Amino acid sequence: MIFLDANFIIDLFVDTEDNHKKAVKIYEKIKDKELIISNSIIMEVMTVLNIKLKVSKELLEKVYNRLNSGKFGIVEDITLYDDTNERMISYLPRRLPFFDCLYIELMEQLGIEKIATFDKHLCDSLGPRFSVIQWGN
Repeated sequence: MIFLDANFIIDLFVDTEDNHKKAVKIYEKIKDKELIISNSIIMEVMTVLNIKLKVSKELLEKVYNRLNSGKFGIVEDITLYDDTNERMISYLPRRLPFFDCLYIELMEQLGIEKIATFDKHLCDSLGPRFSVIQWGN
């Protein structure tokens, strides 16, 4: 299983993003594996595409439909919010976003050891049992 972070998905679908070519290479390498996202990933991706990147209506529809096409396993993560909050508080005084804590919690609870992400802060927060999928390996 490989967890797909929101920034990876965004870079995969938006060809003007800095890591678009890397995301495409990574996706080509992992597309036949079991790829996991969560409902929060969908919310984060759609919000960034709509509000921050202001992509077209067509791209919004394409990404939403693709994420919900059955190609990706979608995990309901609302049941992890309490554990995520405890994790976030445990990192203090270091500040880590709730979403990052949620994705780490989800990966730990589901036994997912690989993640596709370009988020340096998230990478720095992952424990040694996790590995980040790199475009070169």
